Amino acid sequence: MEKLWTMSEAAQHLGVTEVDVEQLVKEGRLTGYKLGGQFLRFKPEQVEALKGKIRFRAGSKSAAPRPPASRWSQVKEFVYFHDFYIVSATLLAVLVVYLIAVG
Repeated sequence: MEKLWTMSEAAQHLGVTEVDVEQLVKEGRLTGYKLGGQFLRFKPEQVEALKGKIRFRAGSKSAAPRPPASRWSQVKEFVYFHDFYIVSATLLAVLVVYLIAVG
């Protein structure tokens, strides 16, 4: 399964803000795939194909590339998107330890 880009990764690659990426999705110029019903993700090849085609107002703030996300924000995002699996694995591990201790 290929890795889909987050909104911030797509914005950084295009050199625009996340608001501009949302606008591109609303205009139908970029396809966003929803995960969990609300989180947009993008195929890298679609973002790359759009990169040469978009033009934003000269001198606007959206032309400045954003700094990469910090390690802490990446960890928070990972936990946020995978919380169900983390909780399930933890409960399963506790159950296994309990069954070993009892048995």
